[in-house]
Amino acid sequence: MSSLTLCRPDARRAFGRALRVVAALAPLAGGIDAGARAAPAPEASPSSLAPMRFVRVESGGSACGAACPEWISAEGKIVRGTADALDRVVATLGDRRLPIFINSAGGSVRDAMAMGRLIRAKRLAVAVAHTEIAPCPASAGKCGEARGSAQSWGAYCASACSLVLAGGVERYVSPLSFVGVHQLTELVTKTQVKRSYAVRYFVLAGLKLELSRRLVRERRSVATTKRAADRSVDDGVGRYLAEMGVLDPVMKLTLATPASDVHWLTAEELAASRLATIWVDGVSPIVEEAGAGGLRGQPIDARSGAASLFLAKGAAPLERPIEGRPAELEASFAYRRGGAQVLATLLERDAAGGKPVDLRGSGMSVILYPGGAEFRAQEPGAGQPARVAIPVRSFCRLRDGGRAVVSFIETSAATAAHPGEPPVAIDPVAAAGGKSLFDEACPRNATASR
Repeated sequence: MSSLTLCRPDARRAFGRALRVVAALAPLAGGIDAGARAAPAPEASPSSLAPMRFVRVESGGSACGAACPEWISAEGKIVRGTADALDRVVATLGDRRLPIFINSAGGSVRDAMAMGRLIRAKRLAVAVAHTEIAPCPASAGKCGEARGSAQSWGAYCASACSLVLAGGVERYVSPLSFVGVHQLTELVTKTQVKRSYAVRYFVLAGLKLELSRRLVRERRSVATTKRAADRSVDDGVGRYLAEMGVLDPVMKLTLATPASDVHWLTAEELAASRLATIWVDGVSPIVEEAGAGGLRGQPIDARSGAASLFLAKGAAPLERPIEGRPAELEASFAYRRGGAQVLATLLERDAAGGKPVDLRGSGMSVILYPGGAEFRAQEPGAGQPARVAIPVRSFCRLRDGGRAVVSFIETSAATAAHPGEPPVAIDPVAAAGGKSLFDEACPRNATASR
């Protein structure tokens, strides 16, 4: 019996030492140079041998209000059956497309590739990050409705974990986290069974004839040895990485690095191979904002073509002029990957000159049809647009023929700003960037996992 593993082999150096070095550099996270690594390579933590546990987590911060960003925490060793466990978790998400936050020293190659293919089929993002879940300890099998926080610094994705990372439709790595590779190994397990029997027989014409046989004792011994994986396994992993859009030098470094060591990829290697497509521009991969919370990030290079924030913009004419000139309502809708809300931003302006109207004291709301769900705008500051936080599930109902209607609430201050202004209809789907936003926030029920 054998299983393919690609796992950090030991934990000789103290993982905490590396974390202290990274923590000392954490204040730099807001303006990290993508070309520099921040700390010595970490060793696998003592808990890395525990089988991977998946927990759906909601950010425990207060800045995001009633609808905070969510993610799936994936921590521990990838073992036989881990891919099936992830499949069961993803099946519970429905239309949500939550990112995977992974922190792992590696493990089963076959399960890691199966996880990567499932993640790609479901169009999920993967971030290298460690999740702190309170009050659920690491030893607990389940956490129920978990709340927690995520950190990039010190998180690692080593060996077979890199194959899971490769499956992400976007792959988030921080200069304060670590991604490592080395040669594939194969664990070969041999079980030897020795049995002793009591046998009754008699001799006839010089021949022994057995009359009966009874098992007296049975001894089993198990021996496991590690050996380099054969060429067919390396070829399979190479094809998988190509399928996921990951380029050299990842495979070259995997083949060239002895199994007793780990090559921690530099920022340049991560960028060139596209094993990282988005830099996390902070100590935490999460942004906590009312209406636009979710994954933070910036394109790692011009080829990435995507970041964590999706924006749709549109405009519609207003019936009432501004200072005698035609006016329009500009509306933008922002969704951050992993978030639970869409933030609508509303601004009235002169259609010709673009001069905005001061909306202080005005009252506005957004009504979504069909259904008629109404969401009141926050009171804007001086020179600021009005903002409306809309739950993703409500917003996604607009995808198939729905519309968002901006209504002007009749208050004394509002009437002075736009007297008798009739409601204005906005179509977010047809807005510039609308398709990308809806594809991310409101995926269709499709792709079977495997």
